[in-house]
Amino acid sequence: MEAEERESGITFGEICRLIGKKIWLVLAIAAGVTVLAVVLFALVFNPLTTYYSMSFELVYPTSSTQQYPDGTPFSYRNIISVSTLQNAIEKDERLKNVDVATMVREDHISVSAVTDEDTTGTDTTVTYTLNVKGSYFRDEDTAQLFIRCVADATVDDIMERAASLSYGISKETFNGNNFEARLDLLSEEYSTLLETYDTWISTYSAGYRVTVNGVSRSLSDYRAEVYGLYVDGVRSALADECANSGYGLLYGDEDEIVVQEAINERVAQLQQEYQLNESIIAALEAQRDGSSSASAFSVRALSETSSQVGDIIISPDPTIEQLIAYYTERNAIIVNQLGDAVDGESAVTGTLTAAGARAFATKLNGYFTSLNEAAETLKNVTTAIYEQNTFAEFVSQNADSSGDTNIVLVAIAAFVIAFLVAAIVVCAAEYSRQRKRALPAQEPQDGASGEMKE
Repeated sequence: MEAEERESGITFGEICRLIGKKIWLVLAIAAGVTVLAVVLFALVFNPLTTYYSMSFELVYPTSSTQQYPDGTPFSYRNIISVSTLQNAIEKDERLKNVDVATMVREDHISVSAVTDEDTTGTDTTVTYTLNVKGSYFRDEDTAQLFIRCVADATVDDIMERAASLSYGISKETFNGNNFEARLDLLSEEYSTLLETYDTWISTYSAGYRVTVNGVSRSLSDYRAEVYGLYVDGVRSALADECANSGYGLLYGDEDEIVVQEAINERVAQLQQEYQLNESIIAALEAQRDGSSSASAFSVRALSETSSQVGDIIISPDPTIEQLIAYYTERNAIIVNQLGDAVDGESAVTGTLTAAGARAFATKLNGYFTSLNEAAETLKNVTTAIYEQNTFAEFVSQNADSSGDTNIVLVAIAAFVIAFLVAAIVVCAAEYSRQRKRALPAQEPQDGASGEMKE
């Protein structure tokens, strides 16, 4: 009967007895397989499939308008440019071996932007999410460090752009223009300085204090200092002097003797203009007095558009009196500039002299120097404002992972499967050994029984 039970198979109780006899071996095998599975998933499989991501906001003075300090549009894709990533890995020694070139080339890093507006639509917040493949890093902490350094490198780029701003005019550009154009350049620079301070005041406040060269002052103080440099009265007085003295088309500065050559050319031009104007005035007066039926000179250029000389306005359809007044006014200006030289023979006794031009150039250079110094101060103010108000603010302090397998679940599954497989193998091996031991004991009994039957 017992032999029949053995032939029919092994019972569950016997299986448990066999496993119990080798339980420590089964547990050791299961534990070993579990450790191997955890190590493989943690160091090999997970890094190949895991991506780490962190979200942050870039806070800087022009972030609401999505512009760089120089006014050019901010492109969030610059956050993952090779140059930015290279600057990021240089921030920490632990990142020096990260292959950012391959990372970009293989599209193993990406950035997205989500824009949120408040209920009024005036305040815009942009959240950037950086996603990077985990195989480039030895662990999650290193990946998290990398993402933070990328954000910091972007902040550095913004501040470097702010520090490179220039509100001034180069000396080459200034001296390369004639005096009339220089006046326009000074006016543009002056307006730019005031407008920039007005922008900072509207963004922060008039009392917002900025430290430059160790001195803390309010934005309103900085603006007031600029305002007094080139007020309306100064600008209009210089413009009148330039026009009335005939300096407008001259080049050079107070140190250049070449100014005299330009003046000689200008004097010759004005002498010809003066003589032509005298002829035009005489013809117009003859026409007015009825001694001539028509003007011998074309005034089409004056009749096509309105213009103004002094207090004389030339309408699109000027009368003879207006034309006479215009040319008379113009010749009076030429006399002021040339003096006795209007006759074409005498020396210049008016305002259009080399000495006068050099003195005027000296005035312009003085305002040029003052405004450029103010422009340098504004540059320092702008740099300080960006340094005080530019940073990356992370939504969470830890990186999120995706695409990875939970190590705890891997460990549990590996242990269970390894335990079952080890139990089956051990049980089968032990059962086989027991069967082999039992066979020699059964063979004699079978022989004896056979003899009795015979």
